[in-house]
Amino acid sequence: MGLFSKNKSKTPLSGESAHTRSEKERLYLQVIPILLQYMKSFTFDLKEINADAFKEQLTALAALFENEEDIQRMGRHFEANKSEISEFIDKEKNYFVNKEFELKDIITILSTGLSTVNSQNQRFNALIHEETLKLEDITKLDDIRKIKEELTLKIDTLKKSIQKKQSQDAEHLEILSSKVETLKVELEETKSASMTDGLTGAFNRLALDTKLIKLVKENKRSFSLLMLDIDNFKLINDSYGHQVGDRVLVALVQKCQNLIREGDYFARYGGEEFMIVLPATSLKNALKKAELLCSKIAETEYAVDEKNGTKPLSFTVSIGASSRQRGDTLESLTARTDRALYEAKHRGKNQVVSEKEID
Repeated sequence: MGLFSKNKSKTPLSGESAHTRSEKERLYLQVIPILLQYMKSFTFDLKEINADAFKEQLTALAALFENEEDIQRMGRHFEANKSEISEFIDKEKNYFVNKEFELKDIITILSTGLSTVNSQNQRFNALIHEETLKLEDITKLDDIRKIKEELTLKIDTLKKSIQKKQSQDAEHLEILSSKVETLKVELEETKSASMTDGLTGAFNRLALDTKLIKLVKENKRSFSLLMLDIDNFKLINDSYGHQVGDRVLVALVQKCQNLIREGDYFARYGGEEFMIVLPATSLKNALKKAELLCSKIAETEYAVDEKNGTKPLSFTVSIGASSRQRGDTLESLTARTDRALYEAKHRGKNQVVSEKEID
């Protein structure tokens, strides 16, 4: 029996009343969308396993639980998505397991290479020691001509041994350098995948939180924070489809990145919400930047499907702005910014609201 199936017997064996079951159902409706959002937040943005599509699936499923009133129908929705959720979790786990094995293989190769070099060094040292003893024996000869002949032979032997060793060292160093470079690339790719939003290329929530925590703890220079939300994004998805919705997200990121400074930090906060960290920026200057973003985004039109004569698409954003205050935590700072964004939405959207404008 599924998670959301009702017990149809009039007298449940557990003695559970209809009122109790109703309370449990309400609890399910409250808790499960939250759990789905948590699952979405802890999903890494990995293109290789199509993580963005999985996040959209979780968002759609959470919306069903929030809007659907028939618990039996919810149960069917959940059962239909359960296997895909399980498959994705296995994919993500296998992805990191495979990455771990790849890194272990490289480390093994490096260790083997170093061990080989060390072994060759030991043999080379033994050879030099042996040749040194032979040179000492030559010095005991009485015939000068014989000493000269023997020395010439030994020196020639030593030269060849040294040249061979140098050639072997150069070869091993080249191999090790190549493996080290491969390891470096693998580590960078893994780091980038864990900190980057797979769809838009912006930093993800994990990277954003890491950045903000560091800035808050440093407590050196002031910085400001902008939270952007695409207005009526659900309507865009419903009218044009999710593929166009994805293109809107990518277009927004590209537009904003062209309008902010190189040192500013742009990240996808979740869904159609984004954040911009503006280092060493006052609230006054942050508001100017937010107003610029708001107006430039609103005046831009994007081609959707020129072949079918579809009209260009334009969209707007609402922006909340705040500045780090003494004693701020990550939670208090983002909460103020979020309240400012909510007020911008409440006032009619396509506008900027400062934290100073809210109670």
